[in-house]
Amino acid sequence: MSADSTQATQERILDTISSRVSALAMGLWLVAIAIGVAGVVTSLDAEPQRMWQAIWVNFLYWTAIAQAGVIFGAILVAAGGHWGKPFRRVAEATGAFLPVSLLVFAAMYYGAETMFPWMGPVEGHVNLDWLTHDGVFLRNGVLLAVLYLASFYFMQVSLRPDARLIATRQTGWRNKVLTGLSRGWRGDEEEAARSRRIMRWLGPALIGLWVLVFSFMPFDITMSLMPGFYSVIWGPLYFMAGLLCLLALVALLAHRYKERHNLEDVWGKWEFHDLGKLMFAFTIFWAYIWFSQFLPIWYGNLGRETIFFEQRTVNGFGPLLWAQMALVFLIPFALLLWRRPKMSSRYLSMVAVVTLVGFWLERYNLVVPSTWHGDGPPFGWTEVAITVGFLGLFGLCYSVYASLTPKLPIHESLVSGERSVGP
Repeated sequence: MSADSTQATQERILDTISSRVSALAMGLWLVAIAIGVAGVVTSLDAEPQRMWQAIWVNFLYWTAIAQAGVIFGAILVAAGGHWGKPFRRVAEATGAFLPVSLLVFAAMYYGAETMFPWMGPVEGHVNLDWLTHDGVFLRNGVLLAVLYLASFYFMQVSLRPDARLIATRQTGWRNKVLTGLSRGWRGDEEEAARSRRIMRWLGPALIGLWVLVFSFMPFDITMSLMPGFYSVIWGPLYFMAGLLCLLALVALLAHRYKERHNLEDVWGKWEFHDLGKLMFAFTIFWAYIWFSQFLPIWYGNLGRETIFFEQRTVNGFGPLLWAQMALVFLIPFALLLWRRPKMSSRYLSMVAVVTLVGFWLERYNLVVPSTWHGDGPPFGWTEVAITVGFLGLFGLCYSVYASLTPKLPIHESLVSGERSVGP
C-alpha cells in the first residue's frame, strides 16, 4: 500500500471518531439510569427480594457481555483471526462497563441475606465452609478485580499504537487521556510491534483467567441459590452465553456504524458472514452444553438435581423456560441456517436482537425461580425499571469510551470487502 493510500485510510478511520456523546444519547442514558434508581428506591423497603433479584439478573447479564468484549480481542490474537480485527474496537468498548460491574458486585453484599438460602436454616448438603457471606464476596471480589485489571491492561496495550494519532483529533479530557497513554512513544512501527508482542502472551493468559473467574463466580452466586444442586458445566454455560451475546451486540453496533460512516468496504458481506457463522456456531454450542446438563439428570433420574428443572416448570415459570429456549436457540438457529441472509448486516442485527432478549430471559430464569416463592413469576415495575437502569449504565459507559476512539484499529485495519480466507 502506497504512502498516499495509507494516509487516506488513516484519515478515513480517524473520521469515525465522534469526540463526544451526542446530546440525545446522553439524555437517553441518563433518563434510563434515573428510572433504574427510582426502581431501586421504590422497591428497597416495599419489595426488597424483587429488587435484589433484578440486580442479580442484570449484573450477570451485563457483566458477561462487558468482559466478553475484551475476550473477543484476546481470542483474535490467540487464534490469529485477522477477519475479526475490524470489529475489535467495537467489541473492546464494552469493557468500559467493568468498573461499574465491580461496584454493583460490592453492593450485592448487602442483598446476600435476601438472596442466599444457605445463610439461614436449609435442608440438604451445603458446604458452609466454602459458602460464607464474607468468603463469597471477598473471594469473588478479588478474582473479579484481578480479571478487570488484566482486561484494562489488554485494552491499553491494544489502543496504544493508535493513541498518539487519535489524540490529534481530540480535545479536553480525551486528549489528556490519549496523550498520557502515548507517553514514552517509541515510533509507530515499534509501538505496533511491541503491542503485538505483549498481546501474544497476554491474550491467552487473559482467556484462561476469564474461564477461571467466570466459573467460580456463577458457582458461588447463582448455583448456590439452589442448595444441593451441582453442575460441573455451570461455568461454561455462563461465560459462553456472554460471548454469544457479545457477538450479537457487535453485529448490531457494526450495522449501525457501517450505515453512519459508510464502511461497507471494511465491514462487507464476507465480514458479516463470518460473524454470522460464529453466532450460529455458538448458538448450537450453548444449546449443546445446556442439553448436556439436562440429559444425565433425565436418564439418570437424579432426584437431587431435578430441582433445577422442577423450579423452572412450576408456578408459572414453564412458559418462560420454553420462551427462553425459543429465543436463544430455535429462532436464531432457523434464521442463521442459510448462507446468504448472514451476509446482510440488517438481517444479522435483527437476529442479534432476538438473541440478546433471549439471554436476558435466560438470566432471569437462572436466578428468579430459585429464590421466588410467591404466586407466579414476578415481573413488573421493579424488574423493568432496574433493567432499564442497567441498560443506561452500560450504554453510558460504552458511549463515553466509544467517543474516545475510532471505530476501527488504525495499525491493524483490513480494508477487504472480499471473501475471508483466514489468517
